[in-house]
Amino acid sequence: MLINLWYVAEWSHAVKDKPVKVKMLGQHFVLFRDESGKVNCLSDVCLHRGGALSGGKVNKNCVACPYHGWEYNGQGEVTFIPTRGVDGPISKRARVDAYPTEERYGMIWVFLGDLPEEERYPIPPFVEYGQPGWKEVTSEYTWKAAGARVVENGIDMAHASFVHPVFGHPSTADQNFIEKEERGDWWGVHTCVMHPPQFKDGFIRRFIRKEKQPTRVHPGFYLPGYVVRLQVDLRPGWQLIMFDANTPVDEFTTRTFAIQLRSFMTSSLFDKGSEKRLREILLQDAAIVENASPNWLPETLEHELSVNEDRFMSFWRRTRRRHVEEKGWQIDSAAMRPYEGFKTFTIPSPARRENPDFSWVLETVPLKPPVLSGTDPQVDSEVDAA
Repeated sequence: MLINLWYVAEWSHAVKDKPVKVKMLGQHFVLFRDESGKVNCLSDVCLHRGGALSGGKVNKNCVACPYHGWEYNGQGEVTFIPTRGVDGPISKRARVDAYPTEERYGMIWVFLGDLPEEERYPIPPFVEYGQPGWKEVTSEYTWKAAGARVVENGIDMAHASFVHPVFGHPSTADQNFIEKEERGDWWGVHTCVMHPPQFKDGFIRRFIRKEKQPTRVHPGFYLPGYVVRLQVDLRPGWQLIMFDANTPVDEFTTRTFAIQLRSFMTSSLFDKGSEKRLREILLQDAAIVENASPNWLPETLEHELSVNEDRFMSFWRRTRRRHVEEKGWQIDSAAMRPYEGFKTFTIPSPARRENPDFSWVLETVPLKPPVLSGTDPQVDSEVDAA
């Protein structure tokens, strides 16, 4: 699990006038809206006696702990201790970590890390969202699988021929090919040509494409949010876009916030069918990914065999690993296990870097130290075999 990235914490509509508890990167957080409507995100622990702030209530611009009523503002600072009265003294150490938030695409994004704003990777673009001519449906799924595994599955087009009957055709698996690739420091997109089967149910769906008609599919990944974006060009002017934000809940669990846009059949009459098919795709993938071994994405290619057609997934692995090795952003979960139930950790927030001499009450999660890249010969190779 990586810090210093944006992650989706919750749907915007789920956070109203009460605190909401969420879990990301193995840690608990509280979300609440202040009087201006802005969503705030804090570590979900009261510094007094460990109460969960999410079990309390919102009082104007603060969240109040349900245990002894201590109130925390959007910056994580304690502003009121009931037993000390309105003007009672408050220790400067009475502060929990607070994290930057943004609301986009109907989702609440939280930056979990201590990087200053100018050094953060941006929230992934989704220019079609909210634009005329597109119809939206949403879904959600919680996987019993690591986030990196879920992302890799989303950009792997070879599996569609065997896992998704609506997208792939086993008999043409050897005819599918990668037509173009674009790569950045924290993102990648490629164009594939596939030969899916004709839709069998209903005249309108059979009209969409012919049997084994060449179809261009554009899978991509973005490291922020562990986002997978998949665009399918069904026919001229008919596009289907899936935008999945995959938030690591912990080492073994991932929560996917899925949005699907379509540029055709935009009447709400077709929404239920779209929602059903989106859910079916998630369940088809889950049946495979949740049973993959090992649970985590292998750090090297040494113990898996890849072929040339897997090169885009290899790029995803190298992109992620570069941020593990060179930047040292990976949480050392093993180092925390001996303290489980005995000590509360927190994700470092920007305020920690801004105030290096501040004496914080809570310790931050341990991170694996950065190492030089290229120490493993498998890291920089595209595949093991051509």
